[in-house]
Amino acid sequence: MIDGLERAVRMLDLFSSDTPEWTVADVCAALDLPKTTVWDGMQSMVDLGLLRRTGRGRYRLGWRSFQLGLRSRATSEISGPAWTEMRALVDTHHQTVQLATRYRGEVVYLEKIAPHTGVRVNATRPGERLPAHCTAVGKVLLARLSPSDLRDVCGEPKPRTPRSITTLAELETELSSVRQRGYALDVGEAVEGMCCVAAPISNRHGDVPWALSMSFPEHRRASHGDAYLRDVLEATRRLSEHAP
Repeated sequence: MIDGLERAVRMLDLFSSDTPEWTVADVCAALDLPKTTVWDGMQSMVDLGLLRRTGRGRYRLGWRSFQLGLRSRATSEISGPAWTEMRALVDTHHQTVQLATRYRGEVVYLEKIAPHTGVRVNATRPGERLPAHCTAVGKVLLARLSPSDLRDVCGEPKPRTPRSITTLAELETELSSVRQRGYALDVGEAVEGMCCVAAPISNRHGDVPWALSMSFPEHRRASHGDAYLRDVLEATRRLSEHAP
């Protein structure tokens, strides 16, 4: 049962905004699974509404996947309060603000508000995932891990841009700095030409399940970076004080 569920999740994970359609053959190649296993699994997910057939042997996410995503967002204990703080940050600074959590060695973006004008960061749309080691939100969330857990989830970091961290030793040094100062920076490490500042949101148990960040063009760092950081820290402080 658990093996079948894990395979189903691995199949569902393949569907993204960049590759929304998959064939059985494509899934077999991507996951190195037998055709009969993939065929049976995808037919079962069609029956359950997790996938839908679009014709010519192609599949997309189905109505139940959509429903579960909306339900998760609507019942989140942090999305509502965070949205208020995020809206205020965007209205004040006219930069993009994101809420994220971590899954293993990746960050998952939960909410995002972008200004009406300016640079758009498509990589941080809600539901998208990025390697944690090259994002400010990811560094904030990784900073809580023990050295052994960090090795387990990150291994040897792979670069996303020429400025990304590429060794575990370098990542450990960076996370030590994050713990000391209470916030994280990403300077062109996830998206070239973009910077990001992030701070943790803790819950009443003292855990840090989420992080809030602001993304902005690198050329604005010298003139506006301190103000962005100050207000992100204030927003996360308020959210942490009232988080369940």
